[in-house]
Amino acid sequence: MNYYIADTHLGHDNIRRMSNRPFDTVEEMDKTIINNWNSRVTDHDDIYILGDFSYKCEDPISYLEQLKGRKHLIIGNHDNKLLKNPNCRNYFVEIVDLKTGRNHSARKTDKGKENAAVTDSTY
Repeated sequence: MNYYIADTHLGHDNIRRMSNRPFDTVEEMDKTIINNWNSRVTDHDDIYILGDFSYKCEDPISYLEQLKGRKHLIIGNHDNKLLKNPNCRNYFVEIVDLKTGRNHSARKTDKGKENAAVTDSTY
């Protein structure tokens, strides 16, 4: 199965206020995101992270180790610190600026073709 997620901003305390996220602490937000992710995604699923995985996070690997799935990162403007850590790259199947393709999990049209094309770039 393919899954898509964007702007998790793990470790980013101010995103709670800026985006009106309903959490009292960044730890509560991060734990909820991780639990929700892992309740749906299996280790055999592909998950496309559409930018801004973490921000102002001292240890992004601690998040990557907890999350299930084969992770594909489409780089966002807040992913610079994550990408500066060469060890983080080992947790991703791919890291790209732009991703295009077909969502083969999409429902078929009456002509038997996938009805969803996917293109993402955060720039």
